[in-house]
Amino acid sequence: MNPGIGAPELLVLVILALVVVGPKDLPLMVRKVGQFMGNMRGLARDFQRSFDELGREAELAELRKEIDDLKKANPLNEVRREFEMAEKEALRDDLEDRPHPRTPEKGAPLKGEPLTDFEAIEPVKYGASGEPEPVSSDGDDAGAPARKSG
Repeated sequence: MNPGIGAPELLVLVILALVVVGPKDLPLMVRKVGQFMGNMRGLARDFQRSFDELGREAELAELRKEIDDLKKANPLNEVRREFEMAEKEALRDDLEDRPHPRTPEKGAPLKGEPLTDFEAIEPVKYGASGEPEPVSSDGDDAGAPARKSG
């Protein structure tokens, strides 16, 4: 049951207002009641708009958050990051495999370290013209480098 104002109730209210207010001030009172009702409707409309706006702002904030999450979860960015990490790792591995420029090769003597294989070194003899002379080998030292006597 919806309690509403029907035609009989409205007729009773008009007769009551006519008796209480009088016929002279009735149009002024109806105008003021109409203005009051208009103000109430305006307040209700503003109230509803503010709630709608709050709902839209919350919805927009949620959409922005979802968009940011999608940007962060972009597979292209993940693939790019993986490639960059692999490139850095490959460069690091390459540097680890390559010896330092000041490090001697394996088997090479260090600076200041005496040579251990004297037979590998052949003395060079210089002639009168300043040109190196070939080392001659004698019959008993065939194949062995000539040694400096002295």
